[in-house]
Amino acid sequence: MANAIDGDSTTTDGRSLRWEHRRPELLRAATEYVLEKGVTDLSLRPLGAAIGASITTLIRQFGSKDELIQEVCQEIHGQMVSAFDGFWASSEGRPLEVLRELWNLWLAPEYSRQFIFLFELYGLALRKPENYEWFAQSVVHAWIAPLEDALCAQGVDADSARELATLVVGIIRGLYLDMVATGDDDRVNRAYERSLVLLTPALEPDMD
Repeated sequence: MANAIDGDSTTTDGRSLRWEHRRPELLRAATEYVLEKGVTDLSLRPLGAAIGASITTLIRQFGSKDELIQEVCQEIHGQMVSAFDGFWASSEGRPLEVLRELWNLWLAPEYSRQFIFLFELYGLALRKPENYEWFAQSVVHAWIAPLEDALCAQGVDADSARELATLVVGIIRGLYLDMVATGDDDRVNRAYERSLVLLTPALEPDMD
């Protein structure tokens, strides 16, 4: 049987058939590989070999390496936003409670890999912004939007809500990067709590 590893989309090998109707599972396998290995030196051939998929299958399902990275990023981001939405639904409209619970959730070891992956993409986006225009939209702005909406629901005016959401996301991103780089969890946790205390009047203006 012809081997499809050279990218001929008209041929199908056993590995292509294996994933033919299992795209979500393929994405999960690729995501796990990328979280473990990173994206800077990512190549489709070793990725395919590791998860049992031919290059033909990967191209057929995702289009290209860059498109695969984008889908992995969106998958991870979607999980994080879903966590925010879940906490918000059970928080009775308390932004500070949501932010504390999210921070505690993100301290779990499985989230460390996700943040490292996002930080790696930040670096690539700074080096080659033309290749990562989607990154700012799918991660930077999309992280801001849920908190911005939540603040508006609390009665914060739209301009202030956007500024506060930008500030909070910047604090989370910066402190998490500090924690990953230094391993000084206690110092960073105290700094995060201090930031929430300082922001309390703005984040919950009607709950004094």
